[in-house]
Amino acid sequence: MIRGPPRATQSRSSAASDVYKRQQEARASDEMPSPPKDALKDILAEQRDLAKALASKKAELDERENLLRAEEQRLLSLRRDIVSKMTILKAQEEKLAAELDKVREDNIKRFKEMAKVYESTPPAKAGPMMEKLDTKTAAGITMNMKKDKAGALWAYLTPAKAVEITKEITRAGGFKSE
Repeated sequence: MIRGPPRATQSRSSAASDVYKRQQEARASDEMPSPPKDALKDILAEQRDLAKALASKKAELDERENLLRAEEQRLLSLRRDIVSKMTILKAQEEKLAAELDKVREDNIKRFKEMAKVYESTPPAKAGPMMEKLDTKTAAGITMNMKKDKAGALWAYLTPAKAVEITKEITRAGGFKSE
């Protein structure tokens, strides 16, 4: 506790008495008056408004969470559908690849058989026949012929047809090994 000035100095104006008076005024201002009842009502109203706002925000967040869960379920369902369709497409692709390989094998087999026919035909007769074929067929037959028989046949083809057949053979990968 702070002591006051001696009684002798209380009545006189001095620096010590001024300090004493200021201390008394400071103690009086430190004591807070109780708030009026209207102020308490205002505080309670603010707290209620805050509680309502928080409840509203919580409801909004709960609704968003439910919507997100529903969207997640929808996306998972779509993903399952896509994966199953991809599996079906993969199976169909494998099936078509097998069928395409069979068709290619059948074409090669036919070209080999036709190559034997053209090899057994004299070049003077086979040349004009080869000239009338489409370029792809002529190239397929030529690629499956023995090289010496195919070379003899070239003498009876026009230069333009020979160039077309050569271009097709080059695109297809050249002659097969004997």
